[in-house]
Amino acid sequence: MTQDEVKNALLQVLDRVQSLSGCPSPALKGSDVPGKVLESFDSTVWPVATGWLAKKLDIIIPNDVHIFGTLDGKTLLTIDESVDLVLAKKQSKPPITVAAE
Repeated sequence: MTQDEVKNALLQVLDRVQSLSGCPSPALKGSDVPGKVLESFDSTVWPVATGWLAKKLDIIIPNDVHIFGTLDGKTLLTIDESVDLVLAKKQSKPPITVAAE
């Protein structure tokens, strides 16, 4: 999985969040901080967006990883920083075992 793949997926998720919230979805750059530039994109939405991203990428993002900011909540991350964090912390989904017929 590449940085571009994660970034594209994240941008799609952010666009979906904005669309479903009825808010505008501006073009975003890697240096943008979603929590500062997107309307209504706050701590109530972050877990949902993280789950959507994990599903889109078919990975597990551990529950203790805050991909939009630091765990203490004092610093919000840029899109590029979020991408790097996802790549560092992602876990593969375990294979699904199918019983033989």
